[in-house]
Amino acid sequence: MRRIIVAALIIASYGLSANESKEKYIEDNPYSQNTWGGIGLIQNPTARFSDDGEFLFCLSTEQPINRLFARAQFFPWMEAIVRYTEGTYTSYNFGSPQTWKDKGFDLKIKLFDEREYLPAVAVGALDFGGTGFYSSEYIVASKKINDFDLSLGIGWGRFANSGSCWLQTYDPTLCPDNRGHISNPIGWLFDSYNIRGRGASGGGAFNFGSMFSGPEASFFGGFEYFSPIDNLSFKLEYDSHDYKEFVGREYVFYEEGNLIGKPDSKFNFALNYRIKPSEREKADVSLGLVRGNVIYANIALHSNLNNPGRDKYIAPPEQLNKQTLQEFSKLKEGYQKYLGNLIFWQMSNEGIVSHSLIFNENEMIAEISQGRFRKTIKAIDLASRILANNSPKNIDKITIVNLDQGVETLRASIDRNDLVKSVAKGPVDENLFTFNEQQNLYSTALSRVNEQLYPNFSWSIRPHMTGTLQHQIQFYFYQLEALITADYAIRKGLYLQALVGIDIDNNFDKYVWHIPDGELHHVRQDRRLYLTQGTSGIRRLAFDYVFSPTRNIKGRLTGGILEWMYGGVGGELLYSPDHKMWAIGLDTYWVKQREFDQKLSFRNYETVTGFLTYYQDLPFYNMRLKASVGKFLGKDQGLLLDVSRRFESGARIGAKVALTDCDAACVGEGRFHKAIYFNLPMDLFYVNRTTRSTAPYEWAPLTKDAGQQVASGSLYHLVTSAQDEVDSLRRKPWSFRKILSGFSMSPRQKN
Repeated sequence: MRRIIVAALIIASYGLSANESKEKYIEDNPYSQNTWGGIGLIQNPTARFSDDGEFLFCLSTEQPINRLFARAQFFPWMEAIVRYTEGTYTSYNFGSPQTWKDKGFDLKIKLFDEREYLPAVAVGALDFGGTGFYSSEYIVASKKINDFDLSLGIGWGRFANSGSCWLQTYDPTLCPDNRGHISNPIGWLFDSYNIRGRGASGGGAFNFGSMFSGPEASFFGGFEYFSPIDNLSFKLEYDSHDYKEFVGREYVFYEEGNLIGKPDSKFNFALNYRIKPSEREKADVSLGLVRGNVIYANIALHSNLNNPGRDKYIAPPEQLNKQTLQEFSKLKEGYQKYLGNLIFWQMSNEGIVSHSLIFNENEMIAEISQGRFRKTIKAIDLASRILANNSPKNIDKITIVNLDQGVETLRASIDRNDLVKSVAKGPVDENLFTFNEQQNLYSTALSRVNEQLYPNFSWSIRPHMTGTLQHQIQFYFYQLEALITADYAIRKGLYLQALVGIDIDNNFDKYVWHIPDGELHHVRQDRRLYLTQGTSGIRRLAFDYVFSPTRNIKGRLTGGILEWMYGGVGGELLYSPDHKMWAIGLDTYWVKQREFDQKLSFRNYETVTGFLTYYQDLPFYNMRLKASVGKFLGKDQGLLLDVSRRFESGARIGAKVALTDCDAACVGEGRFHKAIYFNLPMDLFYVNRTTRSTAPYEWAPLTKDAGQQVASGSLYHLVTSAQDEVDSLRRKPWSFRKILSGFSMSPRQKN
């Protein structure tokens, strides 16, 4: 417990000392990653960070070690890394044809920004959320002097050559003394810190018990020189690690007479060159020498999620038509129909679906749906222009109502004269709109319904990848399929959707066994059987009815094959008051497990799940909290916490953890369910077109049966997705710095 408190105090101190960083994209950050994934030198970390929102994939090699990792600058002051490490010097386990693999999770947190005479300071932990084989902690300081960026740090665990001792019961013969530079300074205060804690067993748990512990600590450091050649830098470092790895015995990695990996030098050096193919995308290529005898290479591709990139569509300046038509109620029936059809046709030419038109005294209203633009205001701009160009003389107010699956998710109103003046200069000014204004229709209101809209059938086909990472037999099993999507809109709010996967290629021939654990029914751990026996099959076949009984309550009823593992029936209600940053949802589903072939048959297992969920937009960094309490698929009960952040490009990255009444022994390896996910707008990947669609992905260190939910879709996401893309509707951030700026010890100046 004391270790956790010490670590928490070090990490929590950032809030009082780290300067607030701008969330906007910065172009001149020259710092690159080390072989572990974090911003650093070669093996060593530094106190430098990427620009806020940086997102990176990288491959690194230094025989006999290869690494694959992803890094996200989740906050300006926090760097997070997920990493896979391959050791080609030994097998995954006894008799396995696969080389050894290890997964890890790292964090680095800024404590102090660099000042004129003071260095930047950061604290970090390596592999605290994996097996802990490389578990290490450090405090590092960096100072820039002219073209040199100097770093010096102190490290525990691997840095002091005791990083993997915790994997065994502490034994002096396994963890000999004098492998570090000094005795552990925290151990001077607390004797318990002189022993490297065991941490977690197996993988997938957080190793708080070993943080900043061990008999010794070591110093590390180096510098990066930014050369006169643009984008080229030179790195030199002192590496404190002796590369003797222990798992009950010394690895062949460093045996007498075996030179594989044996260090000839404590100094590493490398060159790093940065390529900038676009304003947002960058690539780093590093090449160097480590341990005095091994070539080191590193290639990284990264983008900044706070940089929305080039605007692919900018509405041109337009002189809107003068109003010449008499009031809609005074037009002949034939012309009323013609005007409605004309507007519906003009909307469709812009990629916008019109559901209906309403003439409400002096207000003209259009209900629309659209998938063309991620930025909702762009669709509202075009739709408003079309209405204004065709509006009768008495219309002085334009309102656009955005519908998603038949329910209102956003309402935007603007004075017609303001619209005329604004679009004459280019895109409409978003601040001229009033959003989600409560309105009542007059008894004299007239409407035109798009009679061609329902029923409506549409379909699409696209490539889709799925698979499994880090199996005992092979690191990656994949499947490429053709995913056919068919949607049948029966009426407003009532839809039938079918998703069918047709296998194109896979490498499942060796994917012949898996080892589930835990005490719950295998609600998710039979993933291999669903993949291998259902290479082609029905991924979803279900009816959805979405409705809105009141302005602030939305509902959805769903029935059929809900996802690739479960079918059933259920529903959800969501209460989201206007102009509030919170919502409450209630859902319940009866589900039955599907057969592995993913056709129409079911297995015997069935259950009822249900959750009460609270949603809250937090007042900093566009963050969102989701907390669900209820009963999960495995019949365990508990809490699911989900925290995510939306970046300026529309991308969202988050993490979730489930804490249930299924304890560590019940869950098995990993102790509890946790996952990291991201949702990237497809708009980022197109050069000259826009789209509202997204590409979601979720990664969990281990697939567990505890804390699992049915993948029936999110009503909350449906209701909020349009509003999330309106800049003026997102919650304005605050900070402790802004709050404290209102307090002062100085006397107030009189006017």
